[in-house]
Parts: sequence; structure tokens; C-alpha cells
Amino acid sequence: MDRILEMVYFLARRTGRSPGAAARLCTRLVPKLVVSSGGAAGSPGHRLAAARRGRVAVATAVRARSRRCDPAVFADALADAVARDELVLLPPRQRFTVWSVAVRHRPIAEVAAETGWSRSQVVRLLNAGLATITEWGRKSVPSA
Repeated sequence: MDRILEMVYFLARRTGRSPGAAARLCTRLVPKLVVSSGGAAGSPGHRLAAARRGRVAVATAVRARSRRCDPAVFADALADAVARDELVLLPPRQRFTVWSVAVRHRPIAEVAAETGWSRSQVVRLLNAGLATITEWGRKSVPSA
């Protein structure tokens, strides 16, 4: 639910809605989207597939309510939202490493010293996380 809420709000704000209008859109859409996405029980692969299907539902619902928005602006906002969502879906060690190095710009040596991992482990985790975000970021959400 938190991922869906964040994605709806992020897309609404990035496509020009005011904070109040974005919150109202969340109030209307999120309960419907949570019910339609259902539970993601089972293995991690099924959980990720269900999460990504939910992301398509979010994009479709917000796009339908953003007809006045420039399609290029919506596409840019959606690409950012997908990257943020993929970061959330990463395994914890990859997520921490990507967040620390790529987002907060911390040196690899500092992350390795803080975590007790070797520098090569940090680099592998960073590369794996960035590859996942890139792979799924390229797989576009169907356009209207």
C-alpha cells in the first residue's frame, strides 16, 4: 500500500497537481488500486511480479486522470517513479548499497568500512542493484 500511495502522489505532483489535489487523487485511487492488486503471497519472484503489475495499474489509472498533462512530462515522471519503485523493490543489501553510493554519493570504501563488507562485495551489490533498476526502468509501462 505504501508503494502505491507514494507512486500515485509522486506522479500527481510531478505532472503538475498541487499538494492538495495530489492528496485527493490518492484518497480516491489508492483504495481501489490496493484492492485490485491483491496480496502478493508466495515466493519473492511472485511478489515482485505482483508489485510490477500493480505499478502498471497505478500508471494507467493516473494517466487516465492526467489527460491535460503533456505526454512527455508524464513519461518523464513515470520513468522517475519506476526507478524509485525499483529501488524500493531491491533486496535490502542492494537497496542500502545503491542508496548509499548512487544516491547519497558516499565512497565505496566508506560503505565497506561501515558494513564490514569487502570493497568488491559493495561494488557487486551496487552493480547488481543498478542493473536491476536499469533493466526494469527500460521496460516501459504500456502507453495509453
